[in-house]
Amino acid sequence: MNRGSFLFVESNTTGTGELLMKRARLLGFETYLVTRNPARYPFLKDSVAQVIEAETRSLDELVGVAAKLRGLAGIYSSSDYFVEAASSAATEMGLPAANSEAIATCRNKWRQAAELQRQSITIPETRLATTVRDVENILAQATLPVVVKPVSGSGSSGVRLCESAAAAIKAFESARGSLLDQVDLPSPDILIQQYVEGKEYSAEIIAYDGTLHCLGILAKHKGPAPCFVEVGHDFPAPLPEPSQRELASFAAGAVSALGLNFGPAHVEFVMAESGPVIIEVNPRLAGGMIPVMLSHALGTSILDTVIRLYAGEGFTPPRVSTRAGAIRFQLVHKSGKLKRLGFSRNPDPTVPEAGLLKSEGEEVEINGDFRDRVAYAIGVSDELNAAAAAAQRMINSIVIDIEAAPSEADNKHVAGSTEGTWNLHPEAMKLLAPPIELSRDGRLLQYQTAIDEAHLVMLTDEGLISQTAAADLLKHILDLQDEGFQSLEGRDAPRGLYLAYEAELAARAGTEKAGWLHLARSRNDLNATISLLALREAACSISQQIEIAQDALLQRAEEASRLVAPLYSQYQIALPGSPGHYLLGVFFALGRERQRLHSLLEDIRNCPMGAGAGGGTSMPIDPLKTASLLGFEEPSFNSLDAVASRDHHLHALSIFASISTLLSRVAQDLQVWTTREFALIDIPRNLAGGSSMLPQKKNPFLLEHIKGSGSTVIGAYVSAATATCKAPFSNSIETSNYGCSPLRLSEEALKRAIILTSLIVKYMSFNVQSMRENLEDGSSMTAVAAERMASRGMPFRKAHTRIGEITRRLSLDSSVAERRSELASQFAGELPASLEECRDALQFGGGPGKSSTDDQLSVAKTHFRDMQLTCAAISERWEHAKVHRKGRVKEFIDKHRST
Repeated sequence: MNRGSFLFVESNTTGTGELLMKRARLLGFETYLVTRNPARYPFLKDSVAQVIEAETRSLDELVGVAAKLRGLAGIYSSSDYFVEAASSAATEMGLPAANSEAIATCRNKWRQAAELQRQSITIPETRLATTVRDVENILAQATLPVVVKPVSGSGSSGVRLCESAAAAIKAFESARGSLLDQVDLPSPDILIQQYVEGKEYSAEIIAYDGTLHCLGILAKHKGPAPCFVEVGHDFPAPLPEPSQRELASFAAGAVSALGLNFGPAHVEFVMAESGPVIIEVNPRLAGGMIPVMLSHALGTSILDTVIRLYAGEGFTPPRVSTRAGAIRFQLVHKSGKLKRLGFSRNPDPTVPEAGLLKSEGEEVEINGDFRDRVAYAIGVSDELNAAAAAAQRMINSIVIDIEAAPSEADNKHVAGSTEGTWNLHPEAMKLLAPPIELSRDGRLLQYQTAIDEAHLVMLTDEGLISQTAAADLLKHILDLQDEGFQSLEGRDAPRGLYLAYEAELAARAGTEKAGWLHLARSRNDLNATISLLALREAACSISQQIEIAQDALLQRAEEASRLVAPLYSQYQIALPGSPGHYLLGVFFALGRERQRLHSLLEDIRNCPMGAGAGGGTSMPIDPLKTASLLGFEEPSFNSLDAVASRDHHLHALSIFASISTLLSRVAQDLQVWTTREFALIDIPRNLAGGSSMLPQKKNPFLLEHIKGSGSTVIGAYVSAATATCKAPFSNSIETSNYGCSPLRLSEEALKRAIILTSLIVKYMSFNVQSMRENLEDGSSMTAVAAERMASRGMPFRKAHTRIGEITRRLSLDSSVAERRSELASQFAGELPASLEECRDALQFGGGPGKSSTDDQLSVAKTHFRDMQLTCAAISERWEHAKVHRKGRVKEFIDKHRST
């Protein structure tokens, strides 16, 4: 079937550009690509389209090309840089197209920001810079960090997160030329935006016939800072359905505000604490193979849909799908020649598509944008977790071998000295010293550079090294931080992370200057300090997650404190209580764990720096200054204790284990309460899963993840304690490595359990009728009746025995009303008249009674505020030390520049 011609104006070089042309051919169109440089598109060798060379930046030439094609049905561009040109040409030819002026506004992110702000759409604070002086003036008024980005870029090219003014100026200068090697476009205008903290999402929208149709909300995964390379997407985003609808409406509002009335739009936004914030609206299909993943998940080809739309064949929204999809990318880890690239496993049924984006023999380099991707995998399943796991498994099977560029290979052993003579056996190195992975090692490198800053400031203040050497080293350290340590990705580390890092510094600053960095310190006191910095951050992070969980518990407790629900003992109904009473119990138990964390954080007072290898140093250092610059209160008093002890880690892991044990008990209760037999609560569908075989089942499987996480956390404590047990009381690998390494695994597992608990507590619903049903026969009120009889003079044991005999005689075959009536007649005046009366009578000893619960809520709110203030004070102390340290570093560097 010949449906006429379809003209593509340029194309993206990766992702859906080639696929769109193939789909157009399969749909029966004569497919053409007009381009000014066919060499940009290696896929053209497969004859996916007939090529026409023309100046695609000239509307007249585009219209001239289009006018010569017979039966032209549509014009489209998959390239960000040519959507406006394609739209203008289509309009000139009387073909379906979006408003060209609206596209121009979107493509110029400065104009876009101004228009969104004018229409009261929330965006980050945004300024325009065309000179370095502009950047300096903006930063004088801005709050760091900021994001630097080209006004008309795409695919994260030239986009950088900047923690310092120096980094922002460097990013500005780099961004101005970031598009030249891609599309031969200079970028004189650069945006400086306030960085917005929060989870990132995108909305995929198609506008047609006056209506904006949202295909879905996706959660975004990014690579390491300071770059913004997207390494994965999840559909649908793991959010409650009401939130999904609200975000779809929010994104559609931004599209509408910009006047986009036809075709696809890709809206990127961040969920900040204050609500959603638009990052940018792109007048095109999403990149990064997202349309392909959506096609598999929705069961409808999004590419076909767009082609038909631009060919004037209308638009039918895809049916709502219950399937989930995920895409994961593999990034290049170092520059060089691709010697080998491929998957080591075949896709399973949950991976409908996986592919390579680079070819063996190709030269690759780290650009910090979409060009860093070398492969992708798409997972599709009934559950998002399964889809994401399938895509990740496939990506994990990538075999990649890059022959480093000579300059990089030559730098591997620059650091120095004797360490270069240690050549670990290849098999041992594979096991014990794998190449650096920033996803695993990036946080440790951040701690390392913080210690280096403090150490160099102290050495200089004490006159032990020159200000010139310190300033030069500090500048290179800042550069590494600003680059996100990308130059270390994939670097061999046969003698550990630190020496590989030191080698990189030596390559940049020279071995003579870099050699001063290790004066009066050892890897022993370094590792001990890094382990405490990691521990501080982990404990504080867990405290903050507990705060979120407690907040959810408090809100739901207040809401549910007036309901009536069974209070259980040994899974048997004991008394009438309330869900609020139960949730408050969990709140207080979590609060004690949080207090223990804060006590631990207050107890991490001593900084090991200065202890050296365990015997101190002969250099006249000032360990107190180093300690204060890192947020510690004092140096260690005993050098051996400083490098040998890891008791803080064991204490933290024991608290983590206690928290996970508590959460597993709560999850066990909640899981039982979801059963048909109990039916006290209900878990929403987006926090539950289905059965692959049994269509009627709704599995509250997140609760099993909470319980299962406990085994990981408890195991981490046992592992660390066992590693430390019988290790010598000095620096030892058993203690410093195996005794500390379980911390991160434990932190991740516990954080997962707390977050899942928070979600379930926040969104579960109470089945009010079911909670009352098993209480209506009155048997749960007999304990209060016995106490009332005792208060009127009958010995309690006698009352207890008498009521027990009568309740045993009650027939379960009789109705609930009959049993209740029998008890009421036997204990007239003692049996409470209602469940509420009985519950509210339990007001002493912290019971669920109204007055008692109100008191508990008041105390809980006070505790909650106190804990918030304590956590904030601890974090503020560390932040103050960081600001002071960074100020001293800047002072050194600025003084060195001026001289």
